[in-house]
Amino acid sequence: MNTGTGKVISERRRLLGLSQPALATAIGVSSRQITRYEAEEQSPTLPVAVRLADALGISIAELAGLVDTRVDLAGQWWAAWQKQTNGEGDGDNVEIASVRIRHEGDHLLLDAGSADCDDAEPDTEAGVVSREPALGFRGEMRVHDGDAVTGWVRGLDLAWPVGSIYYSLHPQGAHAVGSWATSAGPDGVARGWSALARERADAEKLLIELVRTNGYVESWPGD
Repeated sequence: MNTGTGKVISERRRLLGLSQPALATAIGVSSRQITRYEAEEQSPTLPVAVRLADALGISIAELAGLVDTRVDLAGQWWAAWQKQTNGEGDGDNVEIASVRIRHEGDHLLLDAGSADCDDAEPDTEAGVVSREPALGFRGEMRVHDGDAVTGWVRGLDLAWPVGSIYYSLHPQGAHAVGSWATSAGPDGVARGWSALARERADAEKLLIELVRTNGYVESWPGD
């Protein structure tokens, strides 16, 4: 979404406790130029925009007002998803991985290692009878309007095909639910439900609910 470069500069400058003269000095322009930028009477040139973004600690995309900066998705997450069985996600088999996300502007980079799931107890009441450690994977996603994420993932084992993913974000950015799809061979496509959360238990609970309701979340963890 476009919130306007001037508004981004003004809000970020105030958040950092910078005066217009201080910001102007940091990027090598006059205070009057900062006033023009914030009033959107003039747009910074690309070299100035690069210096502005660096001084404000944001990306060029954020400076341009093209992304929602209220949701910070960087850090450690847990991903849970239905394991592929006969071309569909199997609700009785869940794979779990610890995922580190790097967030730059509206782009996310995913790096997941194997999670230690040997001590997980089966939740037979919820219908999940086994949790298997996931192979590592990497991927890239993009945030859309602060409430949806799309992208791709691929296993570190190259035999695992590239998959597409879609997540709907919780308004506070603490959880996400969605689905995955990937090749099931030369003649088919496999798909299933998936969930992301800061806490492992929350990721599992959300996935169980997605399987039970066929894609609906009746209550978010912590709400």
